[in-house]
Amino acid sequence: MPLVGTHLRDARRLDETALPDPLAWVFGHEGQGLSDEVAAACTARVRIAQPGGEESLNVAAAAAICLHESARRA
Repeated sequence: MPLVGTHLRDARRLDETALPDPLAWVFGHEGQGLSDEVAAACTARVRIAQPGGEESLNVAAAAAICLHESARRA
């Protein structure tokens, strides 16, 4: 199953990324994000656009946005 992970580096914007169906989401720790090993295993790495320029969201908020986007596109 394709893995899609949230990441700050080498990631495309969620709203501009084609999402495979089905997929498994991977969410990293709020402070450190995904480990290099897990990020490398991801088929795609995405970031959530932040209009105010914030670096990251709470992992629960990020998960809710990503899961909603997956469901919306299905």
